[in-house]
Amino acid sequence: MKLAPILRSHWPEYVAKVGSHRIASAQWRAVEAVLACRTARMGGHRYDCSDCSQAHYVYHSCNHRACPQCGGHDQQVWAAKQTARLLPVPYYMLTPTVPQELRRLFLHAPAAAYDVLLRAASGALRKIMGQSKHMGGELGYLVMLHTWTREMLHHPHLHMIVPAVGLDASGCALVYPRYQKYLLPHALLAKEVRDTFASILLIDHRELYNQVDPEIWKMKWNVNCRPVGRGKTALRYVSAYVAKSAFNETRLGGYDAQGRIRVWCTRSSDGHRHCISLEPVEFIRRWLLHVLPKRFVRLRYYGWLSAAAKKSFARVRFLLGAKVVTPVLPYLPPMCCSKCEGELVRVRKIHPARGPPLSLRLIHAARASKKGGA
Repeated sequence: MKLAPILRSHWPEYVAKVGSHRIASAQWRAVEAVLACRTARMGGHRYDCSDCSQAHYVYHSCNHRACPQCGGHDQQVWAAKQTARLLPVPYYMLTPTVPQELRRLFLHAPAAAYDVLLRAASGALRKIMGQSKHMGGELGYLVMLHTWTREMLHHPHLHMIVPAVGLDASGCALVYPRYQKYLLPHALLAKEVRDTFASILLIDHRELYNQVDPEIWKMKWNVNCRPVGRGKTALRYVSAYVAKSAFNETRLGGYDAQGRIRVWCTRSSDGHRHCISLEPVEFIRRWLLHVLPKRFVRLRYYGWLSAAAKKSFARVRFLLGAKVVTPVLPYLPPMCCSKCEGELVRVRKIHPARGPPLSLRLIHAARASKKGGA
């Protein structure tokens, strides 16, 4: 079962129920990309088999981050490069979570709210670890935004992968966290994230700050902090979400007897798989909850792991005595004929098809069919 056929069958129903004016432009673009992905709409190339002359049409992918068909190779490349950059020190994964009472703000203004959350979490961690009683140096870490649960519900939170080493103020010596079993007190980080979030929101987005219940700034926010060994496990976990949407199509189990979509999930409590059934409109709604605004950067690097601090990262690696590792990038096998496995030769380019948006054509077709039936 694929997402594109679900949209072709139920997108007009979703638009009629929700209202086109309540669907964000980024969500329209995501639907359009999924409908066009790997079809003649995107264009592509024609290949002929050198042995049996069988014609093969290969169409381009949409490469939209909300498309479950795309991003697999990019995910593997990212994981390989980041694994090669791992340092011989303990790693920690910090997971700040947004309180349920604040999630409406993220649905109302996702671009501003998600950006403030990323800035608040990174700033809070940098401030605490910069104090001498905790570490007294500059960290290097990556932060990734994650917006869904395993049942595709809205649950904004961050994953921060942090190596337990830093550079001192001179930039010529290493410093380490003061604690042995944990990176820093999680309650202290939770409070600092909350206060920093409120401060940035007040300064940069006062109109949004005024919409928040003041009691939220008195609540205890949650931050999970756990050691993750040498970092490979954490990177493997995070890489699954780097270039992927809220679900993998292998989790789709078809329609049930009532016409609902069956989705396989894994319970966090016991690790057992179970199946939930969602109405098609509800399934589309949950998927669209996690479509991010256009050009929003959900994966960010800070400190000496940022792109602008290559010399600092090289210095950290030198002081640790770590070798430079060449990443082993995933191998893409050459295309071959599905009939005789012969070599494929590109014959011509197929230009993208032009015409009105597919998402609107589905709506117009549904309306025309409805009028004709009446």
